[in-house]
Amino acid sequence: MFLNEVERLETVRACRDCPMCHHVDTVTLITGREANTSRGRAMLLWGLEKGLLRWESEGVANILYQAFVDGLAQEWCEGNYNIDELVIQGRRSLVDRGLAPAEVAAVAAYLRATGNPYGRNEQPLGALVEQAGGRVSDTPQVALFLGSTARLLASQSAIALIRILHELAIPFSVFEGETDSGFLSYQMGDYNAAAEQARKTAALLSGTQSKTLVVLGAGDYRMFTTRYARLQAPLSPALQVLHVTEFLSQLLQQQKLAPRKKLATKVTYHDPSSLARFTYVIDPPRRVLSALAGPNYVEMEFSGRKSHTCGETGGVSITYPELAVTAARLRIDQARLTGAKILACADPDCEVLLSQVGAPDMEIKDITELLADAL
Repeated sequence: MFLNEVERLETVRACRDCPMCHHVDTVTLITGREANTSRGRAMLLWGLEKGLLRWESEGVANILYQAFVDGLAQEWCEGNYNIDELVIQGRRSLVDRGLAPAEVAAVAAYLRATGNPYGRNEQPLGALVEQAGGRVSDTPQVALFLGSTARLLASQSAIALIRILHELAIPFSVFEGETDSGFLSYQMGDYNAAAEQARKTAALLSGTQSKTLVVLGAGDYRMFTTRYARLQAPLSPALQVLHVTEFLSQLLQQQKLAPRKKLATKVTYHDPSSLARFTYVIDPPRRVLSALAGPNYVEMEFSGRKSHTCGETGGVSITYPELAVTAARLRIDQARLTGAKILACADPDCEVLLSQVGAPDMEIKDITELLADAL
């Protein structure tokens, strides 16, 4: 859908013969299998196209769903070929044929039943706002899109953002009835579920009085800014969409926000792929962390557009959780090499997985939490 036929064929032909990105594919590093490289996946899709393999063949779905589709291969690619969209289109073919892993259909069923991919019943957002000590305004300056993970699994990041807004007396609103953006379904190749969620969410957001939408989730931000229009659910051009780190960075630059306490220990930062490689939000989180930590902020070797995945992308944490956990451990090991005692995140999904894996010598927190604690 997002690659036309010419682009698709060119990508298959280019990637099937090229090993350039083998060394950065996290799944390949974990499994050591040629099939898990970009070349391996392209050869698989070429074999399917030529009739040498069948979509029902053993291992086809495994190979296509054992991919983080995190943009790192394209970042290293001299030809800038988009292997991730090629894989996602392959996943779509599996979904359309009823051959995708059972977890993909389960996510779609959960979305229909509960509005989130976890199948959990939700409390009203007003209760979360009240828990944070905030109050929804009738004349909001900003509207907040919290996202499924922050609403259900990492409410501490949502609470921290609301605390910051309350402290700065910035009027805000939330969307009662907020559901999922559809990002997970899109990455899993379930375009129907993704498009349905996009339409629902776009209609919900159209009712805001605010001209600025602040988004907590990196994947949600990517969906709104790069995918909704392609899913025939464009947001109003009058609505400015900001990732939370962009919003906080602007407040710092406008001198409307100033941390009262500095971090006394080293802190490093994990770039979500949806920010660093797909929407190029690289400097704003670093400006916030520099304001919080000063010289105690340190970079990992693989950072910015070359950042490695934490494992929480591509739906792998749902379809192949053991791969996601191993990727998270590798990322924590990279953070540990900096000497940092705090690993900062800019996406609730990243924080959840990294925290589940854990590290006894390292605290894992969202940037909003670190900032809220410093006010």
